[in-house]
Amino acid sequence: MMVEPDSFCWLSGRLVEHRDGVTWAEEIRGYPKLEYLVSDAGTGLAKGVRLVQEDRPSLQHGLDVFHTVYEGNKALRTEYGGAARALEAAERGQAALDRLGRQGQSRAGKATYVQSLWREAERQLDRAAAAEQAWKECRAALELFRPDGTLNDRRQAEATLASVLPRLPGWHWSKVRRLLQRPETFAFLDRMHEQLRRLNIPDDELAVLVRLEGLRRHPQLLQGETTQAAALRGVVLVRSVQLAKTDPDWPTKARQVCQALRRSWRASSLVEGINSVARMQQARHRKMTQGLLDLKRLYWNLRPFRTGHRRGKTPYGMLGVQVPSTKWWDLLKLTPEQLRHQLSAHEDTT
Repeated sequence: MMVEPDSFCWLSGRLVEHRDGVTWAEEIRGYPKLEYLVSDAGTGLAKGVRLVQEDRPSLQHGLDVFHTVYEGNKALRTEYGGAARALEAAERGQAALDRLGRQGQSRAGKATYVQSLWREAERQLDRAAAAEQAWKECRAALELFRPDGTLNDRRQAEATLASVLPRLPGWHWSKVRRLLQRPETFAFLDRMHEQLRRLNIPDDELAVLVRLEGLRRHPQLLQGETTQAAALRGVVLVRSVQLAKTDPDWPTKARQVCQALRRSWRASSLVEGINSVARMQQARHRKMTQGLLDLKRLYWNLRPFRTGHRRGKTPYGMLGVQVPSTKWWDLLKLTPEQLRHQLSAHEDTT
């Protein structure tokens, strides 16, 4: 399954016997103008991308940040789960020790054991808290902007991980460490800087616009009565006045910067969203055939969105695909020859 993220167009959906590298390579080669692909860490899909990159080195491949964050959150829950079990063991031991005291029985040797349980519970809680802080820093490295509102890049993100990953030991963090150390993890940062360079905005003006956007996305930096917050509010005011005086068209350029940042896709959760819809539909049928899957894909791509910035638009329309009718039932009534004739006629007029 493949989805174009900007239009939310469901491009491909096939029922195949094997999801290996060869199958994925065949599917990806069907899109010769594809420049950037975001996927999960599936081995078959990754192999398929490598096979295509052998013939098309310009194809960029990014690893889905959504799944990496999911695995990290799961590992953190495991960390706190161990701490909770250690705390429960200490509480049970303390309750048993208190019961012996109330009954007037000897507690010789048992108090030392209970103290060791409390020390272990405290050690587990400290370890979980340290892991939570380290994971918070890892997640910050996966954002477009750092916590101070400055633009992120691959070099700084990799440097952050190099210092943080040793603080995430244990088998439950092993998968997260492998995902974070893959070069595809920060491909979205390379893509982001490439998109910004394509805007043809002077470097000094681009730096100001990016800085203002970073502060807009971190409003907490501007709040409060601290000296730093007041200084940043002054930066926003001064830079805005400077832009207004030097370039009256700066709001348009600011929107271009926002659009470039928004198109720095770093998660394939759109595929997961359509997958959930497909699974729901599949549960209503005894068998999902390829024809039925294609029919659902046609309905999805012709259905106008009800909310969001895509409201009132269809996936095909946002992608620039011109069809004779936006009603899928009207298209199904046409024969292949009639549909081909109407599509070609429309292309001739445009």
